[in-house]
Amino acid sequence: MRTRTPQPIRGARGMVLITTILLLVVVTLLALAMLRGVGLETRIAGNVMDKQRALQAATSSEDYAEQWLVNNVTPNAQTPCSAATFTATLSPEICSNSLSTTDAASAATVPWNMGGSPVGYSYNPASGAGNLFNTAGGPNSYAAAPTVYIAWLGSDYSNPNATDYQIDAWSYGGGTGTVAVVESTYQIVFTATGGGGP
Repeated sequence: MRTRTPQPIRGARGMVLITTILLLVVVTLLALAMLRGVGLETRIAGNVMDKQRALQAATSSEDYAEQWLVNNVTPNAQTPCSAATFTATLSPEICSNSLSTTDAASAATVPWNMGGSPVGYSYNPASGAGNLFNTAGGPNSYAAAPTVYIAWLGSDYSNPNATDYQIDAWSYGGGTGTVAVVESTYQIVFTATGGGGP
């Protein structure tokens, strides 16, 4: 007796090739999606790092202004500040006007300007080989040095010997698209010493 070998169906001859090509296309699309996701995560991490740099610079300049205020304040020491007040200043100023008098009428919009000119003390002290905040451009650089503005708020009604001050500071990160603004209210209590007595 003769045995017959089954013949493949003519329509199924290219099915393995088509299936393989479809699987290859799906795997390629998955690989491209993963690579795109990795690039997105890298950008997100960079943005978070830049935000933290801006916040740390603003906080550092605010801390400096608070310490400067403690060491340099005297009762009723304030100046009606304008853009000209900060053109050649080597230290912060205690302003009798708050940031609500700036062009933006708020501390939230930076840079702070009065009449189109910047206001505030640019905090960038020398440190070793250069300044603390590198503003020369390139990696690990800031778009601008942090800025500080100290405003006299007046006497505190709960304590007649106390005076309140508002300290605002802002800093860019690596570019002008990242900015941090911090604000604190600081109270200084003046006490009399000496003078003799019974």
